[in-house]
Amino acid sequence: MTRPPHHLLLYSLLLLGTLYPCMTRRKVSQPHIVLIVADDLGYNDVPWHNPTIISPHLQDLAKAGVILEQNYVQTKCSPSRAALMTGRYPFHIGRQHESLPPQMPTGLSTKYRILPERLQEVGYATHAVGKWHLGFCDWDYTPTRRGFGTFFGFYTHGADYYERLASNSEGGFKGYDLRSNESVTHEGEGEYSAQLFSRKAVEVIESHEGKQPMFLYLAFQSIHKPIQVPDQYSRRYQPYGKLTKDSKRKGMITALDEAVKNVTTALKQSKMYRDTVIIFLSDNGGADKDANWPLRGRKNSVWEGGTRSVAFVSYPRMPKRYRGRSTDDLFHIVDWYPTILALAGYSKQLTDMDGYDQWLSLAAGWPGPRTELVYNINTALRFTAAIRAGKWKLIWGYPEGLRSNVPRKETRAAFAQTLREARSSDLLYLFNLETDPSETVNLAHENKQVMKILMKKIRRIMKSGEVVKPDTPFLRERSNPKYYGGYVSPGWCKAK
Repeated sequence: MTRPPHHLLLYSLLLLGTLYPCMTRRKVSQPHIVLIVADDLGYNDVPWHNPTIISPHLQDLAKAGVILEQNYVQTKCSPSRAALMTGRYPFHIGRQHESLPPQMPTGLSTKYRILPERLQEVGYATHAVGKWHLGFCDWDYTPTRRGFGTFFGFYTHGADYYERLASNSEGGFKGYDLRSNESVTHEGEGEYSAQLFSRKAVEVIESHEGKQPMFLYLAFQSIHKPIQVPDQYSRRYQPYGKLTKDSKRKGMITALDEAVKNVTTALKQSKMYRDTVIIFLSDNGGADKDANWPLRGRKNSVWEGGTRSVAFVSYPRMPKRYRGRSTDDLFHIVDWYPTILALAGYSKQLTDMDGYDQWLSLAAGWPGPRTELVYNINTALRFTAAIRAGKWKLIWGYPEGLRSNVPRKETRAAFAQTLREARSSDLLYLFNLETDPSETVNLAHENKQVMKILMKKIRRIMKSGEVVKPDTPFLRERSNPKYYGGYVSPGWCKAK
């Protein structure tokens, strides 16, 4: 990492009282933290990349803070959420492959101490609203057993936006999925989920005791399928005629924008806004290819369109000279874990972390500490490994993922399963992301020296013994809500 000049170092140290509020003697010594995660929001789904998107509040928040233009996440929902909550690459914790179908008897392992548990250690009130999707088959996987003092939301991958019915085509899984803490609730029946979740987030803010720091994890369902939204939002894109899928999808973004506005308005009315760090990101790229233009690919791929996520951080107490800018420093979703903990004043040493504390990069313009990242290493069904070092990106194996309903014996016959097999099948892709961010020119056969360096890095990881086998047990019939009165419910597996 390149160190900043001496005068910048001195200046930044003098600013620590602002940058790390927990180090000062202000009345509010630790900032409130609101972590907002959108679902399947693509690179081209925000107004700072696409002026046709009507999202004025997100635009204002982003422009008043720091926009992360090189922010990376995982290819699908659960792997990203696992990385966010642990600060570890999913291939280090067994969550690199599957986006946790509701019938799968597993979850984010309880041996990892996740973000809200550590924040509770330093005095934070912790709340989760919205989508969980890190396991529910055992109560010990659920939010209120993992460090959240309160939870209002759903356990599975997705549900109807109005009726809260979660379903999966495999095995006839279908059931009602909405909980208040650990109890089934029918609150907000018929209310659009973005409005419901923002309303519950506002309740958390309004009922908060101001002297205690607050951590609010607000994981919206929007804009994950099904494509549903009140017509009033879609009509802003298409005033007349039968609404198209594209107009409905964009309407979902505008509804999400309004929901975020409701939350920030509540922070201001509760006089908490100036002391609140707002972090916004998407869990993966958009599911539609055009949603990520001009990037290549979509959700469930290691192409840039599947892994480069829109993101920003907004904090009114950040020095003015560092607000209202974009940064091209590399950032990965695992970095939020140590960054948030540092902000919160967590002083215990963190071990086995893949993330970096990036707050001085965000709030004081320091050069970012990250120069490399691993997109993923996945040996389930077929082989994929991808890494970035500086401007260079190597994909070794298959860029797109497979769904778990493909039988293993079929994939063994049809696809490369190892590094050697992938190489012999010429499944090698090398891109210069500085000159070719859309990944249009494969340089694998032209730049042998860079290929050799990046391939060596992947081999070293594979041989380290730290790549955990993907945790994808067979789906279980006892998961079906029909056994629990029609409700999505825990109680049919043992947490690990």
